[in-house]
Amino acid sequence: MAYALFKDDEKLSRTFSTKEEALKKADDAGLVESGGAQPRLEDDLKIKPCSPDPEPRCEDDLDWTSENPAS
Repeated sequence: MAYALFKDDEKLSRTFSTKEEALKKADDAGLVESGGAQPRLEDDLKIKPCSPDPEPRCEDDLDWTSENPAS
């Protein structure tokens, strides 16, 4: 199963093979708030299961950053 970052029902990132990988990329991009027992995504962001991307993408192709979120 693939996972991606969503805001509401809009997919914001490429797909990742695990939820943990998607969370790590979100953390690397500065989209995870620290504090508390568990990491928490900013705003209304969620990592959800989804269909895999139709074509494989390189590591940098659709990753987001806090300055340049994917859309």
